[in-house]
Amino acid sequence: MTEEHERIQEWLLEKELKHEFDENREIFKLGFSGDHGDVRMAISVESDSVRIVTHPANKVPAAQRAAIAEAVARANYGMKVGCFELDLDDGELLFKVSHLTGGERVDDRVLEHLVFVGPAMCERYLPAFLSVIYGNEDVTLAVKAAEL
Repeated sequence: MTEEHERIQEWLLEKELKHEFDENREIFKLGFSGDHGDVRMAISVESDSVRIVTHPANKVPAAQRAAIAEAVARANYGMKVGCFELDLDDGELLFKVSHLTGGERVDDRVLEHLVFVGPAMCERYLPAFLSVIYGNEDVTLAVKAAEL
């Protein structure tokens, strides 16, 4: 575990965020529960960046991937921090945010924003994605409703 890993682990403990560290992959694993579903998170630290991936537990069914790909594009348009991604092969949906550190320590306020933006975006847009998947909602209307 690097010095930055240790610092992030201290921050997670200070914020009382239950987590585990996967030593083989050198990532922190966390989980969050929201009103619209649970999400998992992985925090990875590289020599010059921190990357945080948040994703809902369920995958997008094959028949709905094209519609969700459109919903992801609509949700991402104009987004200032992070983005949704959809793996068209296996249906994994995720929200990714990265921060270039230049090898410097990540400020606590920046780290807090990075950690909590993914669950917040999933909480905001998951109802739209689910309504498209299971309710055959119009993609444009579903995303617009999430953005109100």
